[in-house]
Amino acid sequence: FHPTTQLRSSAHRVKYSPKLRKTNPKPKDGSGTTWLPKSICETDVWSYDTDVYDFCSEVTSLLEHGCDTSIVGSFAEQPSDLEEDNTPIPRLEDFRVPMQSLSRATYGGCCESAQVYLSRVISADKSFLHLFDSFVEYDILPKFKRRLVEAGAITDKTTTFYYQRPPTLRIQPGPARAYVKAHYDAQYGHQPGECNFWVPLTDRSLTKVDLHCESSHMAGDYEPIAVKIGEVASFHGSFNRHYVNSNHSKHTRVSFDFRVGVEG
Repeated sequence: FHPTTQLRSSAHRVKYSPKLRKTNPKPKDGSGTTWLPKSICETDVWSYDTDVYDFCSEVTSLLEHGCDTSIVGSFAEQPSDLEEDNTPIPRLEDFRVPMQSLSRATYGGCCESAQVYLSRVISADKSFLHLFDSFVEYDILPKFKRRLVEAGAITDKTTTFYYQRPPTLRIQPGPARAYVKAHYDAQYGHQPGECNFWVPLTDRSLTKVDLHCESSHMAGDYEPIAVKIGEVASFHGSFNRHYVNSNHSKHTRVSFDFRVGVEG
């Protein structure tokens, strides 16, 4: 097998073509496009209430009870905690993905079909989606709107937002040499008025994996965003290049991410 970096719950279906797309990140007058102000494009990190939004438990349950283990994987038997009845509590860091689900069909694997399968599982999980919708409505959007108002991009009135639903779940097992190469999302059809939100669900001190992002388009000054469990990072992924480093640990990195757009 020739493994990819991760198993994710979505697949890019739009190919980048420099002949057909204009990727200049500067605003164009009369284009009708909403361009995010510079302050919104800067990386921001804040905490959320994990008692209210317990995504770790929700995703653990989804992977443990809602997925075919031969396709998505299973938890290794090395729990760190026990329930009151001494039942082991699985850790996302101990989740294992079958090798064939990390390798493309060209190389004899089933990565593409595994991505489709995981996407369908998440799209059908009402409990996870209810928690996610609440998180976006009561945590993400109020903070995002406040930043837009402070930047003078919108007034403090009713604003329409569009968000990605379901989010993309990413499972990056280790040890592995593969990594997500630096890219910006406009290469895959995403628009300049979108803001990315990244939510890690595993301990970065175990995986040593971080999201790295540049400060502006083509700046090349990549810095790791040291986001912990219970924190969310926002960044302008449409035009700021970003990547995730290799996972050389024996643990698995799990996160989910999504995008929010503002009505122009």
